[in-house]
Amino acid sequence: MIGKGAVVMLNSNEVELMQEVMRSLALEYNWLDVLEKEKPIITLAQAENYSGLYLTKSGLQFKVVSQDENLFIQSGQQPPLQFFPTSELEFFAKAVNTSICFERDDTGNITAMTLSQAGVTSLRQ
Repeated sequence: MIGKGAVVMLNSNEVELMQEVMRSLALEYNWLDVLEKEKPIITLAQAENYSGLYLTKSGLQFKVVSQDENLFIQSGQQPPLQFFPTSELEFFAKAVNTSICFERDDTGNITAMTLSQAGVTSLRQ
C-alpha cells in the first residue's frame, strides 16, 4: 500500500464515464489493482440457439438475433447492440455497461435471459 487514492465527482449518472475516469487515473498512476481485467471472449457455436423474443413482466421486449455467429439484442427502435460471450451462457456489451446471462432447461434449450444494467431485469423467452 502506498496510501494514495482519488475522489472523482461527476455531474452525471453515467456509470461508464466514472469507470473511464477511474481507468485513466489507474493508467496514469500505475494502479494495477484498479484496472479491470480484460474479459476473455470465446467463440460461440450455434449462436442461433439464443435467438428469440424475451419479455419483462412489464411487457418490455428484447429481440435477440444471431448474425454470422455474433449475438445482437434490440429493444424498441434502438439499434441492435452486439454482445460478446465469455462462456456459453454469459455475455457482455463493449459499448455499454450491460451484461446478459442465459438459462437452459434439462434438455439444453435456452429458456430465459437475465439482463443486467444498473440493476437486474429478468426476462423470459
